[in-house]
Amino acid sequence: MRVSRAQIFLGFLLVLLGLTTFFTTFKSDIGRFFITSTTAEQALLAGEIQSGVLSRRYILAIGSDKQKPSAAFIASFTQQLKIISGVNAVWNAQENHSALETLASVYAKQAAHLYSYQPAHDLTALLTAAGLAERARLLKTSLLSPYSESIKKIAAVDPLLLSLQNLLEKPTHFLNPAPASRFYENLILETTMSGMDASAQTKIQQQIQTIFSQQKQQFAEESHLEMTGVPVFASATQNRMQNELTRISLISTLALGGLFFWLFKSLRLLFWVGALLLSVVCSALLLTQLVFGFVHTLTIAIGTTLIGICVDYPIHALVHGQTVDKKQRVSTIAKIFPSMLLGGATTLIGYFALGLSGYPGFEQVAVYAGAGIFLALFLTRYLLPHLIQDDAPATATIQPATYWLRFAQQHRESFFIALSALLIVSVLALPSLHWMSDLQELTPEMASLKAQDAKIRARMVSVEPGRFVLITANNSEQALQRLEQIYPLLDKAKKQGALRDYFGLYPWLLSQQQQRENARQLHAAFSTKNTQQWQQALTEQGLSVAYLGQLTYPESPFLTPEQVFATPLGHLLEQQLLTYKEQTLAIIWLADHEARALQTLFAHHPFAHYISQRDRLNEMAVTYQHKAQVMLLLGLGLIGLLLSCRYKAIWQALDTLAPALLSAIFVLAGCALTGVAISFLHLVGLLLVVSIGVDYGIFYRENRSDNLILTYQAMAASMLTSGIAFACLLLADTTVLKILAQVVSSGVLLSFLLCPILIKKP
Repeated sequence: MRVSRAQIFLGFLLVLLGLTTFFTTFKSDIGRFFITSTTAEQALLAGEIQSGVLSRRYILAIGSDKQKPSAAFIASFTQQLKIISGVNAVWNAQENHSALETLASVYAKQAAHLYSYQPAHDLTALLTAAGLAERARLLKTSLLSPYSESIKKIAAVDPLLLSLQNLLEKPTHFLNPAPASRFYENLILETTMSGMDASAQTKIQQQIQTIFSQQKQQFAEESHLEMTGVPVFASATQNRMQNELTRISLISTLALGGLFFWLFKSLRLLFWVGALLLSVVCSALLLTQLVFGFVHTLTIAIGTTLIGICVDYPIHALVHGQTVDKKQRVSTIAKIFPSMLLGGATTLIGYFALGLSGYPGFEQVAVYAGAGIFLALFLTRYLLPHLIQDDAPATATIQPATYWLRFAQQHRESFFIALSALLIVSVLALPSLHWMSDLQELTPEMASLKAQDAKIRARMVSVEPGRFVLITANNSEQALQRLEQIYPLLDKAKKQGALRDYFGLYPWLLSQQQQRENARQLHAAFSTKNTQQWQQALTEQGLSVAYLGQLTYPESPFLTPEQVFATPLGHLLEQQLLTYKEQTLAIIWLADHEARALQTLFAHHPFAHYISQRDRLNEMAVTYQHKAQVMLLLGLGLIGLLLSCRYKAIWQALDTLAPALLSAIFVLAGCALTGVAISFLHLVGLLLVVSIGVDYGIFYRENRSDNLILTYQAMAASMLTSGIAFACLLLADTTVLKILAQVVSSGVLLSFLLCPILIKKP
């Protein structure tokens, strides 16, 4: 029994579906789509957004407006959270147990090395009668605290409690309770995976909620749970985008299917063209997965428009093929294929330029769309004619397209004058264009989550997400020395009220140079008089002079970064000293502050940079804007060159390109006249307008069927499918998709309408 081409194709499609289902990995991290890095500083920015320590943390607020949760409930809840797969650590924002244990075992012996980054100033205040008396009172208070056992161990080698004072002045945790949080317990939960790994983080959030409900019922608690952090926003973004993708894909598929059935009145044709497009999408997904290792959901969302582009080729073939005898369909489609191939090539150029733009996400879109367009052309030429040989002719006439063609041809001169005037107005309007200044306007709106985040953080003294001081150096020792130059500046800012607090590596780590100087100055400053004053202060507090009365500190090796990161405090500190191949970066996290005041402080320290992730993202947006302008010009140049080679005449090439080019100008002028802020995404959309719209100019000019009305009918059907595919993106909540929808759908329609006016009748 002979196997037909249709059967082979269906078997191939089933294999593609299986491979796509099992091997495609989807991700929805917005950062992965837009953010790239070419320098160590940009790498840090991208890394912090995607998988940095703060991006992996949740703030869990448990309590109510009237009653604080019981200690037993919090302890049990914390213990249960720690056993969740993927949770690295959980700790109470107010507890210092791990810090005290580390102080007793490690830092007490290092007190002479780490007590200050400005020893001359601090020793002057400490080694006086008043200073030593105050230190004796601190010692007594600490010995009477719940942490007395740890304090005894510390005092044995650090009688002045230099290391304990560091703890009091510089807390180990990034979050401290504020007065408004007296009815809340705040837990910090840190995960092992990136905060942007939305699928994994969603599972963790579900388990947190389940455990909380179980523990709440067990302890009969009235408290409620609130969560915030990068993982919360990442999960919400993924869920929203998945819902949008499902909704838009369904609506777009139904709309295109309905249009196709109206055009050809055949379920059989609808099935075969649908199967052809499904094979195109699966192949594009597999190639994207192979090249990048994953497929971004925004690639799929934007890629749904690929169906509208790729279906143009089968529709164009069917409109011409259904008007001739069944035996002539293969030759008829072969006759018009050169125009389709040239149109596909110009569209590929647009996506090729998109891939060179430097946007990580659009590189994926370029690969995805390029593969789809190539395969759609191939299947339309070599498979589709054999699948439709048995179908009876049936093509709908799009009457408005015929009326417009005749009307535009009859009044071509008048339209040409009107368009010339409109072009002058558009060119004059272009200088008033203004650019979108905040890249975050492109991210989904999360009003409720933002409000909850603000409410939770208002109860806490917290690091400001995405804003920090970055120190650049050649190695770790130099980085630590430079940090020690910046700490006094930040202390000054605190005194001036420009900074609420900061969290650097001090007091947990200083440069070896500073550790050596600290020990030298401390031992040089001790005197018999100091010892007598200290012993008197101890006696006044009722403390043992025999046990605590000698001001001696043991010699020990200097503390290294590796030793610090190996302690229980390591997970809090290791992300603040990052070593790359060419340089080392150190980070100082900031609490509430005035950005301009800090930038002024660092003016004379070129190695210190105030970093705002939001500002840097906006700087990236400007870079993207410039690249998009270059890519738009490059795409236009390549398309113009290809057309010039095809027609052997520059003027014919410009004439063919004119409808798409003017459409792009008019869309841009519309933004200027209406005051719409444009972004690099508008330029990306304009590139697509030109690369898709020039197809209509090619079909119209070449008119390979020698029947202009039939050719324009095929163009109308193609325009409707592309327009509908992009217009469906208007239903999205994501600004990225809306921008592309508005620009491309309007530009494609204009390109179609302008062909009879700008291109001479073939």
